[in-house]
Amino acid sequence: MNRLLFVASAALVCGAVIAALMVVGGPGFARMEKNDSKRAQDLRRLGEYYRCNLPVDLAFGDSDPQINPERCHGHRRKPDARDPATDAEYRFTRSGPDSFEVCATFETDSQNTQQYPYQMITFEGKNGCLTYTRNAAGMDWVTN
Repeated sequence: MNRLLFVASAALVCGAVIAALMVVGGPGFARMEKNDSKRAQDLRRLGEYYRCNLPVDLAFGDSDPQINPERCHGHRRKPDARDPATDAEYRFTRSGPDSFEVCATFETDSQNTQQYPYQMITFEGKNGCLTYTRNAAGMDWVTN
């Protein structure tokens, strides 16, 4: 009788642990979520840097660096932001004279775009991009 009670209790505990891991995702999934959160924060930091220090691109008619020091406190040096899992650089694409985006490949599909740090990041599958566009006056950058 005691042995049967012990086996039933052990089976119940094991079943509860397995069910919890299926719902929560386990330590591997938590690690992927942490990496995704870091990627989102890195994209925001890189976006702020490029907003202040847009590289010269002759294809868009640039002749001088697009630096705006009076609005760029603390963004003089490019942040050392790299993908936490692969150590690869994030993708920067200048899509026009007044627009650019920084992108990363995320590990999970569970980004809640209504919560920081995923606000303003546009997702297509696991690829997430933060897009900046300069306003009509040419002074301020906004995220799309």
